[in-house]
Amino acid sequence: MAINVSEEEFYEMLWFRSSMVFTDKEKDLIKNAKVAVIGVGGTGGVASEQLVRGGVSNITLVDLDIFELTNINRQHFCTISTIGMKKVDAGKQRLLDVNPFAKITTFDEGINKDNAREIVGSVDFIIDASDNKSAHYPLHRLAKELKVPVISRAHTIPDFTFGAKANLWDYREEGVSTREEDENSPTASTPLEDVTEEQFKAKDRQVHEEFNEIYSKMFKSKHANKLLLSENTPPADFFENYADGRDKLVQGTNWGPAVTITGTFFAIVTINLIIDAKNIFLGPVSIKADSKFPGIVDQREIK
Repeated sequence: MAINVSEEEFYEMLWFRSSMVFTDKEKDLIKNAKVAVIGVGGTGGVASEQLVRGGVSNITLVDLDIFELTNINRQHFCTISTIGMKKVDAGKQRLLDVNPFAKITTFDEGINKDNAREIVGSVDFIIDASDNKSAHYPLHRLAKELKVPVISRAHTIPDFTFGAKANLWDYREEGVSTREEDENSPTASTPLEDVTEEQFKAKDRQVHEEFNEIYSKMFKSKHANKLLLSENTPPADFFENYADGRDKLVQGTNWGPAVTITGTFFAIVTINLIIDAKNIFLGPVSIKADSKFPGIVDQREIK
């Protein structure tokens, strides 16, 4: 059902249920903030929608991918009707259906070293939900140069913990190392224009190999069945069969509710940054699995 409402009336109703959470000044800050979301699949799709529902009116969606059926378990913009659509187009359609007054900019070529400056230079905050180094590294380099904060996922090998967390690189502060430097990438000392796509892909392969090694060790441990969050004994040869095929150990661990939680954390951190809420607790930004699960896998056993 379409409704006839003015922009002023819309925002009054948008803020109605959270009218006591934010001051009028904070509402203006949130509404006028410019946020780029790099990667509009699971985490990025959830984060962008939560930002729009939370009052952010200027969103840049960046993704070169299209939706396929395997995305439907966790990516909120992926529905039967959007299969085959560009993710940024489906995302823009969804966000404008939430807030028809929002300003949604799209980059359907993704982010790379050629367009990173244009994207980063046009926003105040960035959510990095991309999944490859050819996106991560140019983005973070330009964000540091232009002093734009980045919220992203990060994993430390081998200190691996199940759960979800929003990590902040606040490049407004001096002395913050880039993600590329934090991950000890050999490309970190190379001028960006000289880094090749093959070098980015080599780092991606290394990360996948490290995770595959960790998952493999977990699956071979005496507590392997617990990794399925199930008390049931897995079928014979389950883990051997699961390991067959390229990257399945990484790709097969994306679960919808966990991705939704992570995207929500990203949105919370972004709103905190927008209103400079250093001493205001709007919600959690990280979570581990329930109290039973973390004790099941001994870190020493999988290293």
